[in-house]
Amino acid sequence: MRAVDQANFPSLTYIGVEGVLVRFGDRVTDAINRAALKFHAHMNTKCVAGVLESAPSLTAVYLRLDLLSDLDAVVRSIQAEMAAQDWFSEDVRAARHWTIPCCFDGPQLSEAAHLAGLSESAAVEELTQQQVRVLTIGFAPGQPYLGNLPQNWNFPRLSEITPLVPARALVAAVGQLILFANDTPTGWRHVGATEFHCFKVDRPEPFAFRVGDLVRFEQAGRAEIEALANSSDGLGGARCEAVT
Repeated sequence: MRAVDQANFPSLTYIGVEGVLVRFGDRVTDAINRAALKFHAHMNTKCVAGVLESAPSLTAVYLRLDLLSDLDAVVRSIQAEMAAQDWFSEDVRAARHWTIPCCFDGPQLSEAAHLAGLSESAAVEELTQQQVRVLTIGFAPGQPYLGNLPQNWNFPRLSEITPLVPARALVAAVGQLILFANDTPTGWRHVGATEFHCFKVDRPEPFAFRVGDLVRFEQAGRAEIEALANSSDGLGGARCEAVT
């Protein structure tokens, strides 16, 4: 059954001259994200005439339209698909589960732990016990937003930007984790380090993750992480298993 805050969703709005955004909620929850991913998967297999591309985000799906089509007819077809089923009724079944070695020695781990109401050791234990999901991929090639963490991890971003956090760092904020694809400035708190390349152009699948993948981080020492730096697949010792 739909929750009250889902009563007016999904909704459709126009984005620019060649796109529409199908929104499933106005905040990030598991139910809303799963509904968006379910609709994205449906649109990828349905092949609606006039829809060139489907791209999911945390709470919505962007559809790029063929400007040579009858756009009114295309939008009516999209609206028919939106109404075809209850997108909130079932979970998206994950097909893969990742286990990724991580050294929890980030310079802002102590601060993140304090905000989560935990000691550093308890924070690491909680993070390694969590199975998070790839909610969406964006900002940088292959970069995942992972969630949702327990409510005590729903603390705000930093008030000032950290000038540079290295690629493959694990950062936390707003109830989520990000595994950085590139060196980047950020307002998220740097809690750990991996040797996991989210994107590697010479891999058969350059993007390691797919939306909906399940992820768990396992604690590793700094020496172990450094020893994984030259792994040929760029996965830094990660294991990927099919979910049965």
